Amino acid sequence: MPTARDRILSEFIDSWVAGRRPNIDEHLERAAQEDRAPLLEAITNFITWGPTPEYDDITISAIEAEPAMIAALSRHRQRKQAWPELLAERRRALKLSTAELAARLVDALGLSRKQAVKTERYLQQVEGGELNPARFKPQLLDALAETLRTSRQQLSGTAWRSMAAPAFRAGEDAAQFVRDDLELLADMASAPSDQDWDEVDDLFRGG
Repeated sequence: MPTARDRILSEFIDSWVAGRRPNIDEHLERAAQEDRAPLLEAITNFITWGPTPEYDDITISAIEAEPAMIAALSRHRQRKQAWPELLAERRRALKLSTAELAARLVDALGLSRKQAVKTERYLQQVEGGELNPARFKPQLLDALAETLRTSRQQLSGTAWRSMAAPAFRAGEDAAQFVRDDLELLADMASAPSDQDWDEVDDLFRGG
């Protein structure tokens, strides 16, 4: 049975998706005191990952001025993730293994099922911080957004951070050069040969 908090959250989501500009504070006031913190957490998560209606500038400004929305936006900025973290979090939220995510992505892209193995390997590299998504083709980003149930805008605005990057702090410029070299070497080492190059390689590396 859905709880009162679940019903309020569902009504907020329905209103948001319909573009009716739901007021966060009003929805929180309808919840019991002990339910307000987890309800705000759920609403914040939805705002962070859910689709954004086509509001005009005036409406967006009004929404952003709401106290609860200010807190939500602040939380969103603090949580801005790198690709490895975002991919892992969305995959786990959907209760998918990397292989299952690869299978869904292959279907969304109209590829053959035999290409799921290579797709899974690339997803593992992204989640491991070994592959820079800046080289993703637009159609791959669209399919990922659909499969991960997030927006293309969210994916496009996500940073990329090599897992090796935090180890270097001697000097910012020097560290950047080292990171660039490491990333290039890792990319070259994991790149397929010309004979093995196919649509999957082009989607993940051809952009």
